[in-house]
Amino acid sequence: MTLLHTARKLSLSDWKVDCAIVGALALGLLSVSEAAPLPNLPNIPAPAVAPHFAKTPNVALLIGNSYSFYNCGVHTYLRGLMRASDPVIPMKTRLLTISSGALSFHDVGFYLQPHPQDPYVKRENGKLLPMFDIVLLQEHSEGAVSAKRIAFLKEFAKQHADTIRAAGSAPLLVMTWTKENRADDIEKLATNTIEAANAAQMPVVPVGIAFEAVRKSHPDIKLYQADKSHPSAAGTYLYASVLYATLFKKSPVGLDYQGECEKPLAPEVAKTLQEVAWKTVTEFFGWKE
Repeated sequence: MTLLHTARKLSLSDWKVDCAIVGALALGLLSVSEAAPLPNLPNIPAPAVAPHFAKTPNVALLIGNSYSFYNCGVHTYLRGLMRASDPVIPMKTRLLTISSGALSFHDVGFYLQPHPQDPYVKRENGKLLPMFDIVLLQEHSEGAVSAKRIAFLKEFAKQHADTIRAAGSAPLLVMTWTKENRADDIEKLATNTIEAANAAQMPVVPVGIAFEAVRKSHPDIKLYQADKSHPSAAGTYLYASVLYATLFKKSPVGLDYQGECEKPLAPEVAKTLQEVAWKTVTEFFGWKE
């Protein structure tokens, strides 16, 4: 039984998914059966698959660069949201980043191998188990918008997704955000990211679309550092909220958590970002709230 089905107007009827891929996706990737074009970005392609896990992932790996490690790391914010959940979500997350790194910089196969002293190495009846249930891939900020880089995004998204599935884990591709002074790049960024993920048969985490929504509806919320690229505390909080909504198919709205790294947000700002994250994710995947 294939676990990949049609989404919006995108036909996947000719895709062939072999048994190895299906086994690697044992946590479950189900259809995006009710998704519709996004109101603010009607021309971007449809996501081919959405994350829908048969059980909550136990261990996640996030591979990226400074976009993910700023403000003490987006994994720290995600952990804060999980701890504020009822019941608490106990998923562990490892962050592996390279400053200014692109996906082509990362030796993903090496990351997924067992290493001495690694607490995530588990064996059952003498058999090595997958170290991570899910692996998130975060590309360079120019990866989906620079004409010189787009081909590398698509090549290494596919290569890494295959490597991740072969290791028994489920891959996801993080959509980054536009530079603050280049907001018009959003359609190009979203299109190329979604196309790369669709070709690699993995879901997208629509962080960039959430950034665009906040930029338009709440321009008073500062999502960027002074360099107009890296995330502020609010930007990292939004990134984590989109991760939370995507991975757990749960609304972050109302969680009593304002941030980390001695940079707590005002409660009303945190609530706004939670609301935008949930609206973005449900619209992107066609989930009913």
